[in-house]
Amino acid sequence: MDKIYKKIIKLPRKFFSENLDITNWKNVEKELKKLESESINSVDDLILFLEKVSELSNITGEESAQRYIKMTRFANEEKYANQYNDFYKNIVAKCQPYYFKFDKKFYDSPFRQKLDSKKYAHLNKIIANSIELYREENIPLQVKERELANKYGALFSKLTVIYKGEEKTLSQLAPLMKDKDRAIREEVWKLKMGKMAEKKVEFNALFDEMKELRIQQAKNAGFNNYRDYMHQSMGRFSYTPNDVMKFHDAVEKDVIPFLKKLTEKRKKVLNLDSVKPWDTSIDLDGKILKPFKTIDEFLNKGIEILHEIKPKFGENLGRMKASDLLDLENRKGKAPGGYNYPLMETGAPFIFMNAVGLHGDVVTLLHEAGHAMHTFATKNINLGWYQDTPSEVAELASMGMEFISMDYWDKYYADEGDFKKAKRDQLEGALSFLPWCMIVDNFQHWIYLNPEHTVAERDDYFIQLLKRFSTGVDWSNFAEYEKNIWLFQLHIFEIPFYYIEYGISQLGALSIYKNYKKIGKEETLSNYENFLELGYKVPVDKLYEAAGIKFDFSSKYVCELVKFVEAELAKID
Repeated sequence: MDKIYKKIIKLPRKFFSENLDITNWKNVEKELKKLESESINSVDDLILFLEKVSELSNITGEESAQRYIKMTRFANEEKYANQYNDFYKNIVAKCQPYYFKFDKKFYDSPFRQKLDSKKYAHLNKIIANSIELYREENIPLQVKERELANKYGALFSKLTVIYKGEEKTLSQLAPLMKDKDRAIREEVWKLKMGKMAEKKVEFNALFDEMKELRIQQAKNAGFNNYRDYMHQSMGRFSYTPNDVMKFHDAVEKDVIPFLKKLTEKRKKVLNLDSVKPWDTSIDLDGKILKPFKTIDEFLNKGIEILHEIKPKFGENLGRMKASDLLDLENRKGKAPGGYNYPLMETGAPFIFMNAVGLHGDVVTLLHEAGHAMHTFATKNINLGWYQDTPSEVAELASMGMEFISMDYWDKYYADEGDFKKAKRDQLEGALSFLPWCMIVDNFQHWIYLNPEHTVAERDDYFIQLLKRFSTGVDWSNFAEYEKNIWLFQLHIFEIPFYYIEYGISQLGALSIYKNYKKIGKEETLSNYENFLELGYKVPVDKLYEAAGIKFDFSSKYVCELVKFVEAELAKID
């Protein structure tokens, strides 16, 4: 019998009426003007002012979140996209000039100098950066960009193919890519890639329209290119674009040789002349991991695992289940991908994903659960600037949870062989992901540093990157499909430059797991929780230190972690 969990109750408002209708701009503007005219006569007044701004931001942010969630859950229904776009355009965007004034009000206040420098130094840096980048003329461009970005999910959600007389989404083809019959895998792969080839002109045109809007925003803010604008906009204070390019080099030098060995092993085990793209997902032992039969089983076992790690973690996910804050199963009309969306007024998040019955679904659920635990851990931070963590931090929470949970995956796999296989896949997958991460990031650097490029030039550069980071998979005779692979990556469309963080965080997560194995569960979990609870109160490198690891993606560090993974794989084998 399932345990009954209490529903999550939305946190009460401190400063604003529960009856405030924030869908009406006049109501919102009235509150914004009150804040604008509020007098600040002491340090306490200044902090209270920031808390009020944060609460109002959380109120409007939650309404925006709920509309985004509905839009992605039912991406084939245009009305939900319209509702989201309408709120963003007529409420969220109109708030931005006021939030800029509030940043200035804080920054210009004489009482700011009297704040505890240790406690608020990072806040000063965040707000100063926001002031420097703000341009009112960028607001309508950002509104338009958001509308176009939402079109990507809507277009992708409608992509289906007919296989054996049955209509399937592209996500639903994934289990077939593990079929033992190579002919089936090839047929399914060609169906998927052929469908994207049919739509490539439409997706490319959509991207080019977004690209121009982004380039104009960078120019308006005084930048030579959108890459540098986004680097600063994303608050990447702890490293430079050049450091990222060195990370690309490190993966090419230290990770690719390891992965080429895996590809060679795959070729031998499967007795192939060469490993084709449709051969990369099949399990070498011919056994497909089937961790669950129903979504209820899938979720309940996830809750059990989190409870084993830390009882309050399991309780949190259980309460999300009781509160209908989950949409886990793939279906037609649903946007691709997965996410954890914080609902800061509620004090809990919403998890969205597209489960189809594979082991990857287990990893995704626990990944998003890591994000969710981060949301719960920061819900009582009163300043929104300290709740809103940058991606390098958010992804460490999620990827860290993947590895922390790994020793409990026997909840899904009673068979010891399956359990070992799942762990092996996780360790190999952590490194196998890195080349694609570098490709996605490097591709965007090139796109925005070469803004006048043509679609053909873009295709050519993407092919060059695939060759540079090749792990030995044979794409010969499929160049027309190969150049379209990036069109499947929603981040390039919807969240530009948000991807390298996965690579940085993957190294961090492996380091957390290394600590888990070397210094033990108790200390590693204690560090992890300390890290979660800090939110964004200190810079990224200091947050990694709080997690008990280094903020490092140098060749030396990458090489160390590759050796650690090799050693762990040897233990499993």
